[in-house]
Amino acid sequence: MHSDTSIKPDFEREWSSFHANRRPLGWMLRSDKSLAWVRFHSLPNSKRYPENEAEEGIILSRAYSLGNATLGTDASCWQIECRAKEVNSPYWNAPVGGTTATTFADDDETQWCANVLETHWRQGTLDCILLAIANDKTGPTMWMDRKTGRIFAPYDGGFDLLVSSPEEVEQLRVRFGDWLSDHPEGL
Repeated sequence: MHSDTSIKPDFEREWSSFHANRRPLGWMLRSDKSLAWVRFHSLPNSKRYPENEAEEGIILSRAYSLGNATLGTDASCWQIECRAKEVNSPYWNAPVGGTTATTFADDDETQWCANVLETHWRQGTLDCILLAIANDKTGPTMWMDRKTGRIFAPYDGGFDLLVSSPEEVEQLRVRFGDWLSDHPEGL
């Protein structure tokens, strides 16, 4: 594990090598037409929020299946948790782990802080944060594989995957086809 002072330059260098001039927010990345992107729903019938433990189990099962397919089991990752700076709440402005790597503005000029933690993608170790995301109880969060730049970006309702190529997108669509949206744009 790096000390807080070395996380920021390591993260910024690695992010820039894969995603130069892009911001670490899932909706901004998926709108970049030059990236290979696919979205899967977290619950059957495009249901947005879980109502019981069985549905939470479905979300976790899908999250780990898609995360393993995107990042790899036990992959060294950056966990990137973004928080809007102007929200007047200590919850949203407090660093969540690691260190504040960067601040930036989105297309609407909202100011964001990206808090970064060096971690490993391991099944069963991220249940709390994955369920918080699924229940819209935390800000935008994603994991980036440090070797490949692939991104797993869950949100309340599903998972955006940013992978290496359109061919990889098609392989994921075939493998996890039952979890895809019927929407013509994949939303």
